[in-house]
This record gives sequence, structure tokens and C-alpha cells, in this order.
Amino acid sequence: MAPRTLTAHLFVISVLLMSGCGGGGGGSATPAPQQNLQSARAPSQPMTVSATTLTATDNSGNTYTATYSSTPGGMTVFNGHNANTSLVSLTVSRNGTVVSTEDSTAYYLLNPYTPLGLSGMTNDIAWTAYVTSFTPFPSTLTVGSSGPVLSANYQVDGANVGGLTETYTVTADSPTALSLNINAAGSISGTQVAETLTFSVTSAGAAGLVEAQVTVNGTTLTFH
Repeated sequence: MAPRTLTAHLFVISVLLMSGCGGGGGGSATPAPQQNLQSARAPSQPMTVSATTLTATDNSGNTYTATYSSTPGGMTVFNGHNANTSLVSLTVSRNGTVVSTEDSTAYYLLNPYTPLGLSGMTNDIAWTAYVTSFTPFPSTLTVGSSGPVLSANYQVDGANVGGLTETYTVTADSPTALSLNINAAGSISGTQVAETLTFSVTSAGAAGLVEAQVTVNGTTLTFH
């Protein structure tokens, strides 16, 4: 069974609140529609995500839940580097029964933030991902912008089994938040991987995971 990665990195972003208002001349004033948030400062990485549960329903009426979290860990050695860690967990259930689990550790350097890789276990299969390239976000993110994030190679039992590329897009959400979408695509052990995490970010810099598009046992589901 091929290892499945929901995301290789954790992101947080502070955004600028933009709004508009208007009025008439004589009688009552009618506020003009508020403009959606259009720009944001570059993110600070990595991002801590407390346990977040999202739900999805397939075409047969089955109800799925996905619980995702990422919390800071300790220091360890990874690929010859003394690295910081984050502990990442994903559990997917269908109608109350667990159908997929993923526990992984992200390794990175700080000042500046530099991701090194991940290691983990997906449905009892151990795997390691080594980051081969990384591009930081630009200083300002703008709705409609996009770009590369990273590339990584995957190994199982010391053998190369594929690779993964992450990109980002920024889309409009509301007057008080924009959406940062992290898109992962690649091939692992001959299985195509295409998944997306969407974070909603407020003007105060609080970010929350609001959507995840993942494939569970061959079925692509969108969790909200």
C-alpha cells in the first residue's frame, strides 16, 4: 500500500482587513458591499494546528470525519542535521469506524525556516520524505497569486518510491479573511497523489484549517 501524505508543511499567515462602505444623499443610507480581503503579509512557519475535525459525505451517503493536528515537538537529528520537529496526526473515520490513520514527524531548521523532511507511518507502512527544494513565500501574498513551495522524494525501506511537489494559491474568501490553499501532487509507489489543504486566515493572524480534499481508499472527498 502506498503511503499517503495529507500535507508536508504547516503554514500560518497574518492578513490585512479591507472593507468599504457608502451612503446616499437624502433618506436612509445603504452600505456598499464590503470588498473581500485582497492581500496579506508573508507567513511565519511552521504553523501549530490544534486538533481540528472536518466532515464529508460520499455519493452513497456515508459520513466521514477527518481529525488533523500539528503540534511542536522536541529536537532530534534528521539526515545529519540537528532539527526542530512538529508532530502531525490525521485520522479518517467512516460512519464512526476508523479507515485511515497517518502519524508523522516534520523536521526543519529555524532562523530562517528551512524544511528538511518528514518521517511517518500510514496504515502501518513506514516512510520517509526528504525535501529537495524549498521556496519561501513572497513578503506579501495577493489574491490570485501562486507559486512553488517544495519538492520531496519518498523512500520506503531505503528505496525511492516517488516524489511530491507542493504549490500554493491565494483566493478570496470574505472581507475578514482570505484562503491559502496548499496543493500537493505527485506519485508514490505508482499511485497518483493530489490533495489540497485550505486555511482561512483572519486579519489578526489567526489561521484555521477549513477544508481538506483528500483521497480515502480510492474516493476523493472534500472535508469542511
